Amino acid sequence: MSADWPLPTAPPPDAADLAHWGEAVVAAVGQRDAATPAAARAAHPLLDLLGQLALVLQATAPGGVRRQTGWWGRLLGRDVEGELDARDWQSRLGVLLAQTDVAAQALREQSSRYPAAQATALDAARAIQRWADAGAAQLSTLPAQLQPVLAQRVDHLRRLAAVQQLEAGQWQLLFEQDSALLARSQRITETLLPAWRQAVLARRAGDQQQRNQQAAQLQAQITAELASAQARLD
Repeated sequence: MSADWPLPTAPPPDAADLAHWGEAVVAAVGQRDAATPAAARAAHPLLDLLGQLALVLQATAPGGVRRQTGWWGRLLGRDVEGELDARDWQSRLGVLLAQTDVAAQALREQSSRYPAAQATALDAARAIQRWADAGAAQLSTLPAQLQPVLAQRVDHLRRLAAVQQLEAGQWQLLFEQDSALLARSQRITETLLPAWRQAVLARRAGDQQQRNQQAAQLQAQITAELASAQARLD
């Protein structure tokens, strides 16, 4: 990749040209067809869908809807309406799980491109830094009146290289955050939710109190996983 970047040239003897020395590599970096970490971070539909799953779980908890409804709402019968709506949790849960799988796959495909973006940013930083180092090495060879011009240009190139280094770090952080979110999503949908659903469906058989406690514990674990995922993204 390094061979694709323009290599440093000798500083020109003219102050006007010297003020734009290194523009070739700066322009090449600017022409990259690359998304920014900010744009990639903008939307996290997977996290939103996991949050909706948590709401469905809360609604199916014994008395969960009634606890969420104030005394005035209970007086108006809103708790009864809410509990009737919560009875279709199995179908809603199935739809949300399907949507979650799609969102997880999309995020997995998107995050798979982050390492390449990180490598490109690092390579761009090295390319710009080469020009800065070359300019610094030749600073003393210029006439005294041109040295401040080149020194200012070298400083500018070093700042641009630092910006590329920062972008590379952002890609790395974004990759780690999304990997953690995907891991938590997989744990929720493939381990915790099936166990929770089994406990909820088994309430009618055996020790109902024990089943309720088991479902509540699993629901708490799912809520904790979601809170941890949200905290990493904030």
